[in-house]
Amino acid sequence: LALIDIRSRRVPRLLVFFGLILQTVTLLCFCLIQAQPMLLVQCLLLTLACSGLQLLLALVRPGALGLGDVTATGLVALSLSVLGWTTILVWWLMMGLLGLAALALVWLARRRGSARTDGPLSLAYVPVILAAAVVALLIAAI
Repeated sequence: LALIDIRSRRVPRLLVFFGLILQTVTLLCFCLIQAQPMLLVQCLLLTLACSGLQLLLALVRPGALGLGDVTATGLVALSLSVLGWTTILVWWLMMGLLGLAALALVWLARRRGSARTDGPLSLAYVPVILAAAVVALLIAAI
């Protein structure tokens, strides 16, 4: 998803949909094996909360985030939510920090480039979402 977003600034929702189905089935099996049905409920609620918040952010500033970013957030949230609220909060914090760092790098690259433009900065955000998830997983593992 990150590579597709970098190349085309599009996130194929069908691919995200299949990922959500696969992850939900995997979580269902895990919760049944662990005899923790409430864990699946927690994961689904955290995913809805994260997707809803990302959708709200996308609606507040149209064009900054797309629906593909919102759906990708849902997919990653479903994967991370099994680790709990703390991991989700760390992930959101990292998304903000890494997003700001990525925007700063894009801005610096644009300033140094020979083709300066006054257009808005453009950033593929799915790689930031995934990088933040990796950082949150590493922190959760510590």
